[in-house]
Amino acid sequence: MRLVWNADLATGVRQIDLQHQELIELINELETTHESGQDELALAEVLPRLTSYALFHFATEEGLMAKVAVNTSFSLHHLSEHRQFAEKVTQMKAQPGADSAQTVVQLLDYLKAWLLAHIMKTDKELGKLIGARSF
Repeated sequence: MRLVWNADLATGVRQIDLQHQELIELINELETTHESGQDELALAEVLPRLTSYALFHFATEEGLMAKVAVNTSFSLHHLSEHRQFAEKVTQMKAQPGADSAQTVVQLLDYLKAWLLAHIMKTDKELGKLIGARSF
């Protein structure tokens, strides 16, 4: 099932919301590539673009977070979620002997669940912190 951006996913921070929309598009592209039977392409081309963009997005969030919540339990937890995401995707992609189609399906399940949960809880909280500050 494709991810669809909607108002429920908005954090109230335009820059973050636009980047989340791009992440959703990249996850949907990964799914489309898989559905067309091109799992090797999905792993070799789409997934690296998605992970690079995710790291860029994390850097954006972390830069904003440094202005509103540096060295707080929230910021440490948020940073931990980002690191765990990167480690998990790397681990899933590198499964020895794994079938590429199965790997893509597992990645899609993980990426969708993780992104939605992260946006709805952690990123919305960041949005509130940013909204409470004027720069």
